[in-house]
Amino acid sequence: MKVALISPTPMDHYSPCIRTLTGYLKMHGHQVRQIFLPADTYGNRFKSSWRSNTWSHIIQMEQTMVDDLIELVKDADVIGVSFLTAMFDVAVQATRAVQKAYPKKPIAWGGFHPTTMPQQGLDFVDIVCVGEGEHTLLELVERMEDGKDFTDIRNCWIRKPNGKVVGNPHRPLIQDLDSLPYQEFTFEDDWTYDQAKQHLVRLDWTYYRQIMPTYPDRQGELRPAYKTMITRGCPHKCSYCGVAFNHDLYKGQSYLRRRSVEHMIGEIKLVMRQWPDIGIVHFQDDVFFSTSTEEIQKFSEHWQREIGLPFRAQCSPTTINEDKYKALIDAGLCFTELGIQTGSTETMKMYKRGMTNEQLLKAVNIISKYKDYTQIPDYHMILDNPWETTEDVMKGLRLLWTLPPPYNLLPSSLIPYPGTEFYHKSIEDGFVVDELNQIYRKGFHTPNGNYLNFLFFLTLFNNLPKEFVQFLANDRFVRVFNQRKYDFLWGKAYQYGEYVRQAQKLATFAVKGKLFEIKSIRELKRVANQIK
Repeated sequence: MKVALISPTPMDHYSPCIRTLTGYLKMHGHQVRQIFLPADTYGNRFKSSWRSNTWSHIIQMEQTMVDDLIELVKDADVIGVSFLTAMFDVAVQATRAVQKAYPKKPIAWGGFHPTTMPQQGLDFVDIVCVGEGEHTLLELVERMEDGKDFTDIRNCWIRKPNGKVVGNPHRPLIQDLDSLPYQEFTFEDDWTYDQAKQHLVRLDWTYYRQIMPTYPDRQGELRPAYKTMITRGCPHKCSYCGVAFNHDLYKGQSYLRRRSVEHMIGEIKLVMRQWPDIGIVHFQDDVFFSTSTEEIQKFSEHWQREIGLPFRAQCSPTTINEDKYKALIDAGLCFTELGIQTGSTETMKMYKRGMTNEQLLKAVNIISKYKDYTQIPDYHMILDNPWETTEDVMKGLRLLWTLPPPYNLLPSSLIPYPGTEFYHKSIEDGFVVDELNQIYRKGFHTPNGNYLNFLFFLTLFNNLPKEFVQFLANDRFVRVFNQRKYDFLWGKAYQYGEYVRQAQKLATFAVKGKLFEIKSIRELKRVANQIK
């Protein structure tokens, strides 16, 4: 059977969901076309406004992309669209366009957003896949191929021709991740949008090599990166994250699962044989360190002996210890991300982080101890929490002042996405009155314009004296300037400050002789702060 899988995707085309689905369907004899709709090619129907603090824009694809998409799914027997909440507008646009051209073609939605909002999904399509999709999509495709009824497939919500909605039970989680194929990277029938040609074009290695992310190794040399994961799930149940939804969805089952070291090594070996240009591996796991010290040490031994590439990973303060970190440093770990999120004990409880500032400082000190072996780490902080007091926010800023430099801060807005505990609470408490614009279309890495956020922004300048920010953060200045009437001013200061930072980054790369290795402003933003 011919299947077309559509993925509104980040610009680097990292789409593990459909790449694994594709591999699984192909393993069972089906033809699959992967169509990537990269986010950096979208436009906005309306512009956003700092002054009114609204985001009244609709994210849309170019018409040529829509026209080409319609042509590419022409011979597909079934179409799947997998997406996150931030890609909702594009998923709807793609779905409506295909439905208009081919009213009888079956279209299924899947991915995290449809999983959390299946009834909403049935307003647009007749099939919604909830949860993991490999076994579900294969069963759906094979029943359709055999002309059998598919309305009772587990994990599926179905709208029958008579309008009746059927929400079927969930199937168990896939515990043996080694039974699944590797990500599909053969480029047999992959398509993406070329902005220069303004059309969807065949995606092959030569083209992918131009758009794939690059990251610095320990020496600061930019290397083409391959992204993958060794786990599914996360041990934490943070209230701002959709993982808690999945824990509840699969209550009683082991939600955090891990591939064997041998399976992971096999994937990287295959990738290295197929694409020798790969120079670094970026593990996208929520918490790469979430396993025993013995398992990490086993990974380290195999990686050193059989792979030898530098790699990047994320950790949390409660899963890191020095034995794990030292083993990964020995294996080639060259960059770490750590979630701090807040410095307030009260907010920490609200987030259900299950950690203390003492644990956080211990984790940061471990990372700092081995700073000569890694690039500058990223520390994540959450801003724009409407339930926080000014003092809660200031505790986060004061915590940052105690951390050993250097580090790069990644601030993000608290967006109450569907599936998080804050989704319904934000609506009930009146903080969200326009769900589409305040949640679906809100920029994750574009904090609101206000004085406190501007103070956090100043910490992004590693060379700016800490004492200067502390001076601006004294109580008198905060009382005067942290008022809504000044938000527009601080939003503009944040915006123009970003231009200054970009200029600094360009200068950094020019001095190091690497300016022409950078292919986009987004890539510049990503790597410049990490290079020493």
